[in-house]
Formats: sequence, C-alpha cells, structure tokens
Amino acid sequence: MNPNASEILGVKCYPSILDVPEPVDLAVVTVPAKLVPQVVEECGRKGVKAVAVISSGFKEVGNIELEKQLVETARKHGIRILGPNIVGVWDTSTPINYSFIDASPLPGSIAFLSQSGALITSLIWWTRERGIGFSSLVSLGNKADVGESDLLALLRGDPRTKVIAIYMEGLNPGEGRRFLKEAAKTASVKPIVVLKAGRTEAAAEAIRSHTGSLAGSDEVYDAAFRQARVLRAGSLAELFNWALALALSPPPTDGSVVVLTHGGGAGVLAADELGEAGIELEPLPPDLQERVRKFMPPFGSSRNPVDLTGMMTGESLRGALTELLKDDRVGSVLVWAGQGALPTPEELRDAVLSAVREAGLRKPLVVSLTGGAECDAALKDLIAAGVPSYESPEIAARSLAAVLRYYRFKAPPAGKFEVEGDRSAAGEIIARAVSEGRMLLTPMEAFRVARAYGIPVVEARFARSVEEAIEAARTIGYPVALAVETPDVAHKTEVGGILLNIGSDEELREAYARVLRTFAERAQGARLLGVSVRKMMPRGLEVFVGAKRDPIFGTVVAFGWGGVAVELIRDVSIRVAPLSVRDAEDMVLETKVGKLLHGYRGAPLDTGTVIGLIPSVAGILETFDVVEAVDVNPIYVYERGAVAVDVKIYLRASP
Repeated sequence: MNPNASEILGVKCYPSILDVPEPVDLAVVTVPAKLVPQVVEECGRKGVKAVAVISSGFKEVGNIELEKQLVETARKHGIRILGPNIVGVWDTSTPINYSFIDASPLPGSIAFLSQSGALITSLIWWTRERGIGFSSLVSLGNKADVGESDLLALLRGDPRTKVIAIYMEGLNPGEGRRFLKEAAKTASVKPIVVLKAGRTEAAAEAIRSHTGSLAGSDEVYDAAFRQARVLRAGSLAELFNWALALALSPPPTDGSVVVLTHGGGAGVLAADELGEAGIELEPLPPDLQERVRKFMPPFGSSRNPVDLTGMMTGESLRGALTELLKDDRVGSVLVWAGQGALPTPEELRDAVLSAVREAGLRKPLVVSLTGGAECDAALKDLIAAGVPSYESPEIAARSLAAVLRYYRFKAPPAGKFEVEGDRSAAGEIIARAVSEGRMLLTPMEAFRVARAYGIPVVEARFARSVEEAIEAARTIGYPVALAVETPDVAHKTEVGGILLNIGSDEELREAYARVLRTFAERAQGARLLGVSVRKMMPRGLEVFVGAKRDPIFGTVVAFGWGGVAVELIRDVSIRVAPLSVRDAEDMVLETKVGKLLHGYRGAPLDTGTVIGLIPSVAGILETFDVVEAVDVNPIYVYERGAVAVDVKIYLRASP
C-alpha cells in the first residue's frame, strides 16, 4: 500500500488496505512509527487478523506510549501483532520472505526465533555456508504482543519443525510462568535450545537499550530452562551446532556411547568433553571388540575410544562403523577423522555414508572431520545426507551430549505438590502487619506463619519482661536462645539482638539486660516489642530454603547449604513454583549439601522432610500476594526430622 504510487516494481499498489478487493491474511507494516497505529486501525476495519510491524521507533527508543497505543488498537480489533522493530519472517515451505533482506535460508527442520534482527540476517549466510536448513525464521523485535510463548505453542504442532532454536534477551514482566508452561509442553514433543543473553550487568543494560526488555536474573532463567527441559547453549555457534544434531539424530538407545577415531589425541579430547557432560565411555563388549579388531592393525585399540590408528583406510572406517551401527548395545557413535594424504576427505565422507546405507541410522551418529577446504565440503555433504557433522572432536562431542541430555530428561515430571496450609491463621497475621504498614513480620509472627504451612519450627515463646522470659525458659527447658522481637530489623545478629546457649535463670537475667542494651545502641529508632525465648536445638546439618518474588517468573524457590555463610558458600539450586515432586528432589540432588543428606561419608539424614519443606515455603508466596520473600535459615536436619531455627518473612511495599 502506498497512497503516492499506483505501481511499485511492476506490482499494483493500492492507496490503503481498505482499497484491496480481496481478503488479507497478513499485513506487513513499514511506515514511520507515528503512522503505525493508524495503519493497524485500517487493518482492523479490513478484517486483517495478523500484522507484522517492521517499523522501529517504539519501546526500544523509549517511545513506550506509542507502543501501548499500537497494542490497544490491535486488541480492539482482535489483531495479533508481531513486533514492532522486526526484520521480518521467513517460511521455507511456502516459501515466503516477509523481510527487507533479499536472501532466504536453506530449507530444513529447525525453527529459529530471535529478538535480534541483525543476528537473523547474518546467520542466513553463515548457515547456508554450513548447510544448515530452517523451517522458519521469525524476528520477534519488541514483543509488544506475540512472543516466544505464542510461537512455542504454534510450532509444537508444526510437522516440518523438529527443533526450535531461540535467541532470547529477556521475557516481559509476568511472562515467565506462561513461557515455562509452553516450553515444558513443547519440550516433551521436540527439543528447544535457547541462547539467553544478559549474563552480566553490562549486557543487561545493553538489552534494556536494545529492545526495552528486562534481562532478569540469569540464575532464575537457568533454573527455569532446566525445569522446562530446555537446553541452554553458551554461544551462537553452540546454539546451531546443538540444533543441527537434534534435528538430524534419532533418539538414542540404552546402549553405550562409542568414540571411533584414527588418532588417540582426538579420542581423548572427545572423551573429555563427554565426561564433562556426565557421559562416561565404557569398554566395548568382548565379542564386539573382536569384530572391530578386524579393521585395525595389531597395535590399534578396540576398547573405547576405538582407535583404528594412522593405518586407517576408507574401507576400514566403513567396516568398523558398520559394526558399531548394527550392534544394539551401542547407543550412539562419534566418529573423528583428520585430513591427511590418505584417505582423502571425500573417501572419509563416502566411508561414513556407505556404513549408514548398510547398517541404517537407528541411533545418533555425529562426525567430525578436521582439515582444510576439502573437509568443509565433505562436512556439508554429510549434513545434506542427514549426518550432523562438525569441524572438531570437541564440538562434535558437545553436540552429541546435547542430544543425549535432551532425551535423558525428556520424560514428563511427576505430579505437582499439593501444599495444604492454614490460610486463615497465616492470613490473619499477615493482614495485621500490612495494616500497620510493616514490611517485615516479627520472628514470632514468622514462626506462626511457617507452622501454619507445615514447616517444623523451633519451640519459642514471646515475653514482654525478664520475668516472663524466665517463665518461658523454664517451660521450654534450658538451654535457650534469647532474641529481640522487632518488626524493623531482619538480621538480629548484626545489631547484637540475639544470644545463644543460656543455661539458667541467672544467665537469662544477665542476657536479657545485655541484649536490650546492645539493641538500643546499635538499632536506634527500631521498635522493640519484647523478646522471644527459643529452645536451643542440637546442631544438625544446616540447610536453607528460601523463596522470593521474581518480576519475570513469579515465585522462585531456592535450596542449599544453610547457616551464616550461605552467600559465601553459594551451594544453591533454584526452581520456579509450582513445583513437581521431581523438581524438589532434583533441587536437593543438585547441591553438595544434598549429597551429605543422602549419606555421603555418614548416615543418611531425613531427606524426605527437607523435600517436603521446599514447596511449603513456596506455598506461602503462592497464597499471599503481599509476601515478597521468605527465608528459612538455618534448618537443622537430623536422621529423623528437621527443625527451622529462624524464619524471616518480608512483605511487599504498599503501592
């Protein structure tokens, strides 16, 4: 459409979309930003339901109100908006190219979604050179409406797409839960590989100025990807190397991984990379060793890696690979060969393809050919024939590991935890604190809320005087701890507000005076409501469970090594609520302290109780929107049972 032309490059031009006589499925908008809402309004009147906005000049440059106007206009007419600030859309099966780039990718089975338009344009040529093909390329831009979640739901049912690759800078606030849901559903059907930018503060700031997105906490994104069974790549090359292997590989069998080489060094490099991914190479069964030994000289190795030595020929490579591909005890194979005088890269390529024709490709096979331009051409031929192939043994090993990792954790998680809390009792305490304008519950209030959600807490009593404190201590039983009861200070140790191991009435009188005096000196202006007298518990293994409210994903829960050095040790695992049983179990297993819980160099402790505490802590935030964070630290874990020694509950600031 152009009101100033009747024809452009031989194609009829209309003054407005309203003048087009036929129905319109998709409108691609490239007018100046200030005119885009008007154009979308006309699209709505025409009955168009999809609009791709290439025009820039919106949120990415601070023009937030104009972008809001665009979205409001689209929603009024039931239009879905892709963009603004996109490069375009490519679909290789139609084929269509709705972009301002005069080039298209090779056809294939990888769908690529990208928040960066420049990456898409440069990757078209890079992937064509490699022989990597795509089902579609979608530039997301500012994601004012359509985002990754929408496209995951769409591509999940696309038979042409076997793998979804995503370059992501950040999700919009509140979008994390939907992304997690759609990603988990899609990953149960086909692999998703994500390259998430914004690991550092400088990168996060660049993202804000690029697309106006919030990068969010990198640790939380990491946890969300793991929870949804999404693979996270570390570089652009890795994103497409993994996607290629996943697109071309059949599911692995239960057999072992075998590395086949003609050089010991390359075999060691591949084995190292696989080992880093948790994949250990096992020796071949004796009868299979005998069969592959026919294709090597006496000084070769038939164990694993299988080394055909520098005497390898195209025929010996073909024979050994055929034996490995045919044997059901072999689950996947990595082949490395380097360019030399003989065999040539062409002969190496032909040997691999001949083995595949003879044995079939019923298991993952990745190939690495290292050398010059002839190897590059052979690699491209292998990819075209359906064999994922790479320049180095390390890249091939990491790509094979990605395939194995995806299929290893593809199974759907166990059912969600049902958290049953006394909402009425907890809600009354929280509502009173909110009405008083507080942002922190007192220790005794926090204990009561935790107890209402099934979290075992240390026995404690509130006292307004030294005599009440002594009475409480006698009831609980010495030794006890004494802590100030205040709604203004979270960390009592920093202001001298807690004393431990008090063993008698006399010691308690002295401790009471000292703790009040020190608190008054160090926390001037803080309110003092009284003290809490707490039972001193025998020290167990210290762990912590915490939850916070993330702007992208909502409730995020953490588990790890507890105590005063929790930030220093940084032994922590994170997930996004709601949690499945497997999520909570995995959180414990992923930490070093989890290994101690399971009996590393000692008796196993009550891991089941700890696993049950994780969703209970998250449940407090899930139930009460006004709760900002919960910190249960430390929790003493014993062979039987566990007890929370301290609980902090933070409230959100009033709007």
